[in-house]
Parts: sequence; C-alpha cells; structure tokens
Amino acid sequence: MGFSAFIYLSIVFLVLIAIGLVLVLGGLFKPINAILPRVYAQPCEAFHNTGIPILGLLMGQTKSCSSFVGHLTIFNEVNNSRCSLNCASASNYFATVFGNGSKSISIRSSDGANVALNPGNYTVIAPQLSGFYDQTLSPSCSGTIGAGESIICTITNSYSNNIQTWVDKLNRVKIQFSYSPPFPFVGNLTQLSFQATNSANGQPIQISHIRITLITNVTANFNTSTTINDRSDFVVFENISSNRGAFSLDHSFNSADSAGTHQLILKMLAKDNEPVLASFSVQVLLPE
Repeated sequence: MGFSAFIYLSIVFLVLIAIGLVLVLGGLFKPINAILPRVYAQPCEAFHNTGIPILGLLMGQTKSCSSFVGHLTIFNEVNNSRCSLNCASASNYFATVFGNGSKSISIRSSDGANVALNPGNYTVIAPQLSGFYDQTLSPSCSGTIGAGESIICTITNSYSNNIQTWVDKLNRVKIQFSYSPPFPFVGNLTQLSFQATNSANGQPIQISHIRITLITNVTANFNTSTTINDRSDFVVFENISSNRGAFSLDHSFNSADSAGTHQLILKMLAKDNEPVLASFSVQVLLPE
C-alpha cells in the first residue's frame, strides 16, 4: 500500500467517524431552540380595580403597560341637599365604559375607579339614580384618550329642585312629583317620578293600586266635560308597580302640539287609607 493510499483511507476513516459521532450524539445534543420549550408571548395586562384585563402587550416590549394605554378615572358625586327621604348613595353606583377595541365594562365608581383603555375614542354611560335626581357628566366623560394620558370623568347626581308636592291632610299622605330631564322637549322620552309618604312621620306608604291620567291636549283640563268625554285628550296608565311608595313611568310627548303645560291626575289607593287624588303639571318645550 502506497503512502497516498494510506492518506486516502485515513481521510475516509475520519469522515466515517465524524458521521458516526453525528448519528450517535444527534439524539443527545439538540439545538438550543429544540431543547428549550417554545415560549409564547405573555401578555402584560393592564387592570382596572375589578381585575378585568383590558390590553395585551407582547413580550419583548420593555416599556411599561402604562405607556401603551390611557388611564380614565371615574368619580361619582351625589348631592343630597334638601333630600329628606330615600336619599341616594354613591356606594353601590355603577357606570359603564366603552373603549376603543375592547368590550364594555361595568365598574363601581363611588370612590374613583381607574380604567385602562386602548388609545382612541371612549364613552362613559351612567344610569340615572331616579327621577328626583338631575344627572350631569363632565365633558371628559367622553372623547379621545391617548397612550400614557390620564383623564378624570366626574358624574354628578343632584337632588332635584323642581319637585312638586301634594298633601292630603285628611289621609295624612304627602306625594312628591318630579320629571326628568328637567326641561322635557317634544319627541324626547320623559321620566315621571312619584314618592308617597306618610305626612305625619315621613315613612313610605304601601300602595295597592295606582292610576295616572295624563292630559295630552295642553288646552284641555278636567274641569270641563268635553275633556272627560274626549278620549283623544288624555292617556291613562295603570298596573304601575310601587317600591316603598316610589313609582315612575316613561312617556314621550311626540306630537308637535305637545308643547305647553300638561296636567297629571294621580289616583292612588293606599292599603291603610282612603283613595287619594293629586294633581301635578309637566312643562314640555319645543326643540330649538
């Protein structure tokens, strides 16, 4: 065997050894990305105070979540000035937030709730406490929020000053009436709210039957026989439920001739009293 043949066989032998090592050790040594488990991007979540995630942030983005979302803080204020019975509380008050690219969220807003929102448009909607409270939302309760921006939304519910009172001294019944919005317009839905109490001790009255008659013709009144006989001049509401002497109904003054003062006649039967009659009025305006 010549020297060149020896060199050739040596090279072949080394190649075979190398191939054997690869085959044998291939099952023991794998690339680092094959040994380590696949890591999926974990979300960096932003939470509001009810613990609901709002935004997902991919792993590897080193900036904090707060720089990628806007923060909306919602406060609810209740003004009970001049309120003496069934006054509202902010403790169990909820508001609903609609944000860009996320589902609507219901949050408790009495002590200030912080909501993390995607940049973009947002809206806060809050239920009205009752017809005896006027509600206002600050302009910042809707609009556009940017990443890293902080905005405060304030919801204010104030006991209404346009409350009408009817007292039946014989039966010791006091009925309070209010409507919302405070300036109803033709075509808008108006809430008519009532509260019946014992005029002697201020306690709510248990009511067994309620009948409300609304005169739709502003030029008519129940002092004339023509109104009583013309069914088109009024609408009657019955089967109204009451909770601790409080009850309400919604009505829309739709016709163009609805502008003006409407009379309301309430007939109420309390469980421990004779039937009680009361009269109230609603001022309806034409939209400008």
